[in-house]
Amino acid sequence: MRRFVMPDEDAWHMPKDWSGRVHPRRGGRWRPAIADPAGAEQRLRDLLATDKAAKQRASVLGRNAVFDTALLAAGERHLRTLDDDPIAAAVAALLLVYRNVPADGQGLVDGWVARAGLLFAVRAVVAANQICHTGELWTRASEGDTYEQGWRGDDLGATYAVARAVRRHLAVASDRDYREAESVLAGHRSFPAGRILASYLMPTRQDWVDEDCAAAAAWFDEPGREEWIQADHRTMSGILLLAASRTEHLEQLRGAIRPTLLGFEEPGDALTVLDGVGPAAVTFLADDFYLELLYLHEWSGLNQPTRLNPDAARFVAGTPSDDAMRILVRDHLDEKPWRPGNLLKSGVLTRYPLRVLRVLAERDDAVSRDLFGAMVLTEPRWIPHLAGPGRARAEEIVANGGAGLGAGWATMLDQQDYYRGIDGADNVKRAVAALAAIPTEEAFGLVVDRVERQYFRPALLAAAKRDPQLALRALLTRATEPLVIELLRDHVLAYPQSLAALDDDGRARVHAIAGLPSPGPQGVVPPVLAGVLLQEPDLPEWLIPAKLPEVTVRDTGETLAAEAVHRLCVLLALSTITEPRPELIAARDICEPRQLGAFAWAVLEQWRAAEYSPKSGIALVSIAALGDDTTVADLVAVLSQWSSASARIRAAMDVLAAIGTDFALTQLHRLSRRASTAGLREHASQRLAATAAARGLSPEQLADRIVPDLGLDADGRTILDYGPRRFTVDLDEQLQPWIAASDGRRLSRLPRPAATDDPVLAPAAYARFADLKKEVKQIGGDRIRAIEDAMVTGRRWSAAEFRALFLDHPLMWQLTHRLVWAASGEHGTVSFRVAEDRTFADLHDQAWQLDDTATVAVPHPWHLGDDRAAWSEIFADYAIIQPFPQLGRELATPGEVDLATFAGMKVDARKLFVLTSKGWRFGDDHTSVLRDWPQTVEITYTPRYNWHDPDQPKTLTGVRGCDGLGPVAFCEVVRDLGYLTSCPEPPWAP
Repeated sequence: MRRFVMPDEDAWHMPKDWSGRVHPRRGGRWRPAIADPAGAEQRLRDLLATDKAAKQRASVLGRNAVFDTALLAAGERHLRTLDDDPIAAAVAALLLVYRNVPADGQGLVDGWVARAGLLFAVRAVVAANQICHTGELWTRASEGDTYEQGWRGDDLGATYAVARAVRRHLAVASDRDYREAESVLAGHRSFPAGRILASYLMPTRQDWVDEDCAAAAAWFDEPGREEWIQADHRTMSGILLLAASRTEHLEQLRGAIRPTLLGFEEPGDALTVLDGVGPAAVTFLADDFYLELLYLHEWSGLNQPTRLNPDAARFVAGTPSDDAMRILVRDHLDEKPWRPGNLLKSGVLTRYPLRVLRVLAERDDAVSRDLFGAMVLTEPRWIPHLAGPGRARAEEIVANGGAGLGAGWATMLDQQDYYRGIDGADNVKRAVAALAAIPTEEAFGLVVDRVERQYFRPALLAAAKRDPQLALRALLTRATEPLVIELLRDHVLAYPQSLAALDDDGRARVHAIAGLPSPGPQGVVPPVLAGVLLQEPDLPEWLIPAKLPEVTVRDTGETLAAEAVHRLCVLLALSTITEPRPELIAARDICEPRQLGAFAWAVLEQWRAAEYSPKSGIALVSIAALGDDTTVADLVAVLSQWSSASARIRAAMDVLAAIGTDFALTQLHRLSRRASTAGLREHASQRLAATAAARGLSPEQLADRIVPDLGLDADGRTILDYGPRRFTVDLDEQLQPWIAASDGRRLSRLPRPAATDDPVLAPAAYARFADLKKEVKQIGGDRIRAIEDAMVTGRRWSAAEFRALFLDHPLMWQLTHRLVWAASGEHGTVSFRVAEDRTFADLHDQAWQLDDTATVAVPHPWHLGDDRAAWSEIFADYAIIQPFPQLGRELATPGEVDLATFAGMKVDARKLFVLTSKGWRFGDDHTSVLRDWPQTVEITYTPRYNWHDPDQPKTLTGVRGCDGLGPVAFCEVVRDLGYLTSCPEPPWAP
């Protein structure tokens, strides 16, 4: 039995990152961290020199207002010299600090305190508040537009930001500094705004806070000038909440304060109140008024109850009081949609177990009974610490073995099928897990009864691992359906020791129902899979090594023993996708590769059956470490089923990179261009780039080298053998396959296998053609685009690379002889083509030899000059159809085309997306597409591209960045503009 530790149920449990957002008070629970004063003055001077400071000052001075020249001059002087005049410092703050941005005020106050002391900072913030109250810094202009309400609010917000920083320093001030500050603030309490500021800065003066909270209701209804609605004491009243120290204050402030200065969805404000008032404040903070005041309520429809938003639930769950637990349980279990999962993951069941048990004991709903029962059955040592009805209920549950527990969860989950009463998948998943966590056969049986539904199987497997004997008894009781019989068989294979809990008749029944396999040969344990590991992690509950296909040693043909298979799984658990264990690499070297691939895929299939449990990455690690091209094809095939699981797809991309075969990298390259989101495409591109760098290549060079041959012969053809019939597959200029019969006739489609065909060869050939079409479509389109892009960007290959990657490659050959090429060497540049017999011919159709020292490129028609027409005639004579426009490509010069004429033309919005596959990219705001040539060219349009409405018409507004553009780049930009605007008769046509 695990060690029993009684938690401190009076401890607070708030997120660590919230402590810096609290408005600290002297003697409070959260002590602020003050920046090192040694460098504070210099940091302030650096802040004053920033563009941000200059822009904020210009924004204030840009108001349509008349400024007091003396005050403004004093403020400007302080920004330059940091003099010791608190009034000048106050004006400087109003010029420098943006409305209610704590970070802006903090740097200013830190510098003040370091240079002139805390008392100076207090006097400065008091002066700023006085200036805001009187409005003496500026008055609105008599003419022109004015936004006086907003500007007054900006000044008050700046003052409040400075006050927040001053309060942080007061919280850790010496007794002397604190007394002196108190004296200054006492003299500022002659008007409501001054009183509020003083109470906020010094919440330890409870008499001040008592007085101001009592007056708040009258201030709320007090009439005032409309232009000051955002800037007087009515607006400031909200920060009294941050000075409260008694529940009476919260009662007085309810309905009497405004949220203007308080943070939006800011849990730090709620934490400040809890710091001042204590746990008793939670009942106030969780009521409708305060939740809405602090924007900590969930935004819902009309006539819906006010619910805790996630941050509110977190501070309630971290407050040590029974009332907090009541609020949390009521919000999550009583109001629809139910959120039981959020309650379970809040941590209260482990932080405050006795408080939760007391609260659950007060309730009479079935889910609360299930929660209560699961807690006391799992840890009966809580029971002596309970009292009254709660203890009596706990003892009754233990006495009757938890009879009836689970019905509440089962009923709630059953309603989900019809009414969707539970809020979201995570809450459903955790509710299922809570049902499975009840340690009774009856509750486990309820899980078994629903195991075909989503989330139940993973929960069942986790519960079976916790108590294999209980799970065995429950499964045996219900083993009448095929699925439950399969679960029973799997359970016994995973936990054979659980059979010891049954008598002879029970074990015989298990064997009869489950049909367990007879023990086979013992097998062999190779040295690399033997010995002691320093650490041996638990395998995931869904992985059953005994169900995995056998693996044999390559040299001897011996099958791995069960303990060797288990060790193989452990090594996978200890590995990552990119870093397999050395023992795993050694095992891979001695075992049959195809069997290892099947083994890895079987691991993934078990993971899939368990609904892709996220707790272990062993399945994808197994594919990365043991997989081959067959598993790559299978993995890529399931990616479409993972469209909503981007993290899993990213991990699968890592797997493809780790396998590293040409086929795997081809699939990764395809994903870098065609994955469903920009983030996934970028991730695939990064993996490709890393793989290329490791091989000393660029991503484009790697893509050239991983083009598969697809089983084609040297001429790019293949034979489909039906037995008595044979068909030839060839590829056209677009790398689309076409069929020829044995007599040479071209067929419109491949005939289906007939009764007279070979029953084995014909179906296999038919299936191969279907796969070939799919693969050629994926790979061919990518390669055609890559070569076209190489033509545009001027990419080159060595003569040896040209021969290996294009001339001798069965797939790329089909493109190679349909293009004009250019070889450059010490004797200049020569254009040539590749004849059908793979020899080279020049412009005069004469035989020509490629020098081994030359470099080869696909020339843009601009570079062909006058030879373009002659090459066009030759290609027409030989009836050569090019895979993309080369010789017939449009050319243009700045003298022929005025790019300004495109402005105002309509754009087919979907064509913008097509351009992003041709070297362009969307701008950050999706109102333009950009391409680097290398100088960046930008095509702008309106309205912005919206993924939710891709067909929304666009209007082209301009083209920028074309000055000094090279001739090829200019032609391509104009060509893409023509594509976007669908100009029927472009003036640049050849």
